[in-house]
Amino acid sequence: MSAIKDGRLPIVLDKERHLLFSLNVLDEMQDRFGGFDTLAEVLSGKESIKNLRWLLTLLLNEGAGDDEEPLTEKQVGHMIHTGNFDEVRTAIFRAFAMGNSGTAEPPAVEDEEDEDGEEEKNAAAGKA
Repeated sequence: MSAIKDGRLPIVLDKERHLLFSLNVLDEMQDRFGGFDTLAEVLSGKESIKNLRWLLTLLLNEGAGDDEEPLTEKQVGHMIHTGNFDEVRTAIFRAFAMGNSGTAEPPAVEDEEDEDGEEEKNAAAGKA
C-alpha cells in the first residue's frame, strides 16, 4: 500500500496505480449513467464489462500522477482479466466510498477471513 493520503486508492494492475473518485468523475458518470447512485447497477448489468472498463479508465486517469500519460480504454482493458475482475470491481466501490466519505484513508476491508475461505473453496473446486 502507498503512503499517499490524498483521497486516491492504490490498486495493483500492471504496476501500482491509483483510483480517484473526483468531482470530474462524478460529472462524467452523471452524463453517461444519469447519476452516480446507479453505480451498482451499471457494474452488474448487461453493459457491465464496458462500463467497468470505461469507469476504471476514468478513475485511473484522475488518480494518475502529473508525470503519467493518460491511459486509453484499450490499455486498461489489457490490465483486467477474469483473475482480477472482482478485485477491480471491489476497488471501484472502495474508491467511491472513500470519495463519498471525504476521507483520505481507504475504507477497511471487511470479512478478510471470509475472502480467504472463498479462495480456498475456489481452489478446491479447481482441483475437482
